[in-house]
Amino acid sequence: MTTHPDVLIVAAFHPELAPFGVALGERMFARLGGLTVTARAVGIGLPMAAVGAALHIAELRPRAVVLVGTCGAYASAQLAIGDVVVARRVRLVDASVVSGTAQYPEPMSVVTEAHPAITGALAATGARVVDVATTLAITVDDAAAARIARATSASVEHLEAHGVATACAVQGVPFAAAFGVANVVGVRAREEWRTHHRASAQAAANTVLKWLPAFASA
Repeated sequence: MTTHPDVLIVAAFHPELAPFGVALGERMFARLGGLTVTARAVGIGLPMAAVGAALHIAELRPRAVVLVGTCGAYASAQLAIGDVVVARRVRLVDASVVSGTAQYPEPMSVVTEAHPAITGALAATGARVVDVATTLAITVDDAAAARIARATSASVEHLEAHGVATACAVQGVPFAAAFGVANVVGVRAREEWRTHHRASAQAAANTVLKWLPAFASA
């Protein structure tokens, strides 16, 4: 494909892109409302997502990147499974840093802002704007989840968001993210995610599809 898309939709793995199949077809590439839109998987986890996103952006040179998929909500955020959130900012989080036993080096970038206009337009579809924590692994302890939420003011946890946001920032491409809440972060996270991830990914995809006309007219 040689066409540079207006919007590149990315997700950690293909099942989170499946809800776009009807709109984008088998090639995950289509013209929608005057926009050229394509979708790619970037890989699971922060390192793979950062590399995958960087490669896709360098190849395709999109006008904007939107990360989609599922997330876990911290209990204090008062979000329900099936709710859709959009990222205001993405923060790299390490449990050792939160506990005070480790520190990031001062020059290291740990917070990336999402594109405000795209975030606002996504939120206008009915999604809630939140801060996102990116951890290296899934938090499966209730007390640890509560500490992270208190220390960071994040409402949700997503393993790939910081990697994708950083890849976009380095290459000067606007970044946004929309996630469906599939679980509460903590001891039951994995079990709940397995039950709800398909419906929650669909909810996030619906939000992005509703937003596309607004981006086309911007």
